[in-house]
Order: sequence, then structure tokens, then C-alpha cells
Amino acid sequence: MGEVKMESKLVAEAIGTFALTFIGAGAIIVGSLDGGSTPLLTVAMAHGLVLAVVVSATMSISGGHINPAVTLAFLAIKKIDSTTAGAYIVAQLVGAVLAGGLLFTIYGEANFGGTPAPGSIGEDVLEPTQVILVEVVLTFLLMFAVMGTAVDSRAPAGIAGLGIGMMVAADILMGGPLTGAAMNPARHLGTAMFEGLVGDAWMYWVGPVVGAALGALVYNQFILEEDE
Repeated sequence: MGEVKMESKLVAEAIGTFALTFIGAGAIIVGSLDGGSTPLLTVAMAHGLVLAVVVSATMSISGGHINPAVTLAFLAIKKIDSTTAGAYIVAQLVGAVLAGGLLFTIYGEANFGGTPAPGSIGEDVLEPTQVILVEVVLTFLLMFAVMGTAVDSRAPAGIAGLGIGMMVAADILMGGPLTGAAMNPARHLGTAMFEGLVGDAWMYWVGPVVGAALGALVYNQFILEEDE
């Protein structure tokens, strides 16, 4: 195979992030149409399954980032150049916002939702520092899975999509009630723009970006073979 064109990579990242946002947020909206809340397992499975598929589908095209935090983490360990990283992030944000806009058009303001948001412990809503800390840990684990299944040549062939999707599902099962377990600035912003929650976006950039960078740096420094 020849070199993949940049246009193809950007389209793959945009469609992949569109799918993650449309299916992930859409499942939350559908599950709450009767006035109740969507079961946590449903949210975890929706995000995990769609991510497993789109990562597998885009891995050989763009590397299957589907997440600005992952892209910036690869930039931190010099697996991608700054120009490509910037283009990827724009494509991811465009895909996520298009998905959020389409969901808003379909369901309308009254039924729209699905944006990760700070939860509570007992009666106390999590403070920004707590939200960021949870997102750092969750995204660290996600990036560790990315490195171990998609970057490390010792990983079993073809396992990346499944491994990454399962880690996202597991992270949501733990962190969903606390922060919404975004782990992805694009996934958050895609629906936040239409739900009036853009003010929280900074937390969902800082936490995931720091967590992903730490995950990549730790794996790269202590686990990855020197020639990879």
C-alpha cells in the first residue's frame, strides 16, 4: 500500500469522531426519553462498542486517534508532527460538532442531552479539581491501553479496537457517575455546544490531555521497546 493521503486521514478522523459522538450521546438521549436516566451499562456499552469499531476501521488510515487528547499525547512522544496533529484535532472537533448538531436537530432542545458533566458524591457536586483528577486517571488508563494495543509491536495483531473500546467502557462504568467519563475533549464539546455547557469544556480539555500525555510518556519511557 502507498502512503495514505492527508485528506483520507482527516475524513477518517472526522467520521470516526462523528460516530462516537452520535452513537454515544444518542444512546443517552434515547434512554432518557421516558423521563428516566439511561442505565450506566447502556452508556458504557454504546461508547465502548462504537469506539471499538471506528478505531478498527480507521487504524490503517489515520491511526484511529478519534480523540484530541490521544493526538496530543502522540505529539508529546513524537509519534506525530505538529501540523498533522493540528489538522487531526480540527477534523475530530468538526466531526463531533456535526454529530451534536444532528442529534439536536433530531431530538430538539427539550429532549437533547448526552454531554458529560460533573456528578456528585452524596449531595456534593464534584469540584473542578476533582473532575480534572478523575478525567486524568481515566484518560491515563485509556492511553495506556492505546499504547499497549495499538503502538507496542508485541501486542496481538488486531486487538487494538477491542482493547481500547473495552477500556473506555470500563472507565465509564467507574467514572460515569462522577464526571460523565468523557476522556475526550471532542466528545464533550460536540454536545456541550448545543446544551449550553461550554463553560465546563476547559475541565474536559485539561483532564484528558494531561492524562493521555502521562499515559503515553510513562508507557514510552518504561515499557515500550527502544526501537519502536
